[in-house]
Amino acid sequence: MAVATLTLNAKSVTIEEPGFEAAGSWKFAHNGAGVAGFFGQSHASYIHSGLIDPLPDGGAFFCYNNNAQHDLYQVLTATVAAKTTYKLSIVAIDPTFANPFPGGALRLGYVSEGSAKADDFGLNLLTPAKVLNPVPFNDKESAPESLSDGLASWIYTFTTGATPAGLGQKLRIEILGGGSAQSIFDNVQLEATVATAAERDAAVAAAAAAAIESSKTAPIIVMLGDSTTDQGMPRFVKKQLDKLINSERLRPTVINAGKGGDNATSALERIENDVLAHHPDIVTVSFGLNDTGGRKPDQFKESLLTMIKIFKAADIQVVLMTSTPFNNERHGWGKQFEADGGLDEYMDKEFCQKMRSLANGKEVLLIDLHAIFKDAFKKDTDLINKVISSDGVHLTTEGYVRIAKHVAPMLHKLLKEQ
Repeated sequence: MAVATLTLNAKSVTIEEPGFEAAGSWKFAHNGAGVAGFFGQSHASYIHSGLIDPLPDGGAFFCYNNNAQHDLYQVLTATVAAKTTYKLSIVAIDPTFANPFPGGALRLGYVSEGSAKADDFGLNLLTPAKVLNPVPFNDKESAPESLSDGLASWIYTFTTGATPAGLGQKLRIEILGGGSAQSIFDNVQLEATVATAAERDAAVAAAAAAAIESSKTAPIIVMLGDSTTDQGMPRFVKKQLDKLINSERLRPTVINAGKGGDNATSALERIENDVLAHHPDIVTVSFGLNDTGGRKPDQFKESLLTMIKIFKAADIQVVLMTSTPFNNERHGWGKQFEADGGLDEYMDKEFCQKMRSLANGKEVLLIDLHAIFKDAFKKDTDLINKVISSDGVHLTTEGYVRIAKHVAPMLHKLLKEQ
């Protein structure tokens, strides 16, 4: 059985199976059952998909987590000590086959005396005085010609005082994934040293700040729209927001309220369930593509006005987003709108322009995606074929990345102001 051992004034801190190489003392958080063969996938099988083994000399297994039922913990033989600084670290991996990295966290706590249910997972947690968890990132989206797995070392620092809670109780390490795609981890390490006075002071300040921040609820953003929203916009915007926001607690929940084939009028029927039920702080609204086919510009504007009224009454910040352009040459409606100057030109004049007229720069903001994309097309005439798919309307990955780089900064600014 592999063991990681570090020394603190003749006292050892031990983690069994730090590289997840066998069925050691790791347990499932939801039921406390021992993990026997759960990891079972050697890096050898993943390397064929591009995964690099970050510990070539430390075994071929790792920990992966898809959701809460895969969260793991281990109770250590070491106990909570006074005036001690613990540095808990892990290697986080963003593999090429599961990009983007969905997130995760490390926690350090202790077990209550006589605890019986999953060894108090999620309870009796030490407050980290410092957290370094950079998001591992590979180049699958921006540089597919140079794929590589993203590796990042996460370090969580905890410092105890003279009489800490849980003094003498067994320490517990917890590993959490971000859900959805696989969060992959390897090489758990725990280092302990005698805490300096400065470290103890910093820990007290961090605990006070955490208490204030924990009283806040994570902001919620709902992205309402048609298939362009539904097929990926929230995911790419969330990823870009996570790069801009350092605090895990302040990172917003981004909810996908897109629906293929929807228009501004039909979307009114699902406002209650798809938007208001989530109690969002911000809602983005993006329609126009399907509305164009219906040729009812005035109804489009009235429907948007109704939405704005509903959202403002609920004290929700509204961000309107004009539709991304059609590719006239590729879309099936192209010939039907030749007399109107072109399919995209008609949408811009009759629908995008009406949306622009509703933004007031205060309660109702505007991100003019149509204008942003059209300006980019003027500089690169072939870009339209790179960001809009072959059907002439839906977006490619590159298109969504471009949207996120414009949308996320404005949402980030709004979140900071709230």
